[in-house]
Amino acid sequence: MSSKILLITGDFGEDYEVIVPFMLLKAIGYEVHVACPQKREGDTVASSIHDINKNYQTVTEWEGHRININVALDHLNPADYIALVLPGGRSCEYLRTYPIVREVTAHFITENKPIASICRGVQILLSTGLLKGKTMTGNFVCETEVQMAGNTYEKLNYEGVVVDGNIVYGVEWHGLWAWMQAFIEKLGVSIELPPKDGRVKPIPGEGYTYKSLG
Repeated sequence: MSSKILLITGDFGEDYEVIVPFMLLKAIGYEVHVACPQKREGDTVASSIHDINKNYQTVTEWEGHRININVALDHLNPADYIALVLPGGRSCEYLRTYPIVREVTAHFITENKPIASICRGVQILLSTGLLKGKTMTGNFVCETEVQMAGNTYEKLNYEGVVVDGNIVYGVEWHGLWAWMQAFIEKLGVSIELPPKDGRVKPIPGEGYTYKSLG
């Protein structure tokens, strides 16, 4: 059975919302592929760091890390993946305009595979035209879009999570722990501390080294 998970992001995807699921899912043994339209394996995109400031009506933003792309979206087969992750950030605003992004996302919806969407990730889901009558959450700027598409928007605090069917929705990066916890449950993974069978064996990436001295 495949253990591959697809993560779609682009320039100015939210930094934590890309890096945290990528690292966490790798840590528990999944192979995570990061894709962006018109980018090839070895290319990068720039993330953005968002924060909340009570003095402003919207989030503050500045450039974050370079995110490595490790698979070409145009050449992959979505059937090879068991789940999809859609981080938020401004990237979602333009990613949804690409037919390939909508087509790949539609596969996970129609095949009822687990999907994790946070912040503005819901914009990509809505762009498929396949979700109506659902309950969702995300960044507050998505509320009108969710409702106009015939869905219910749950206005929650920053750590809020909504699970409707195969899709796990998160509000903001502050709640990454709760969002990932619910997504891991949706994947059917149970984590016990300490692990029953010893150390989790990750799928190595470039530069991976593990040394145990006892």
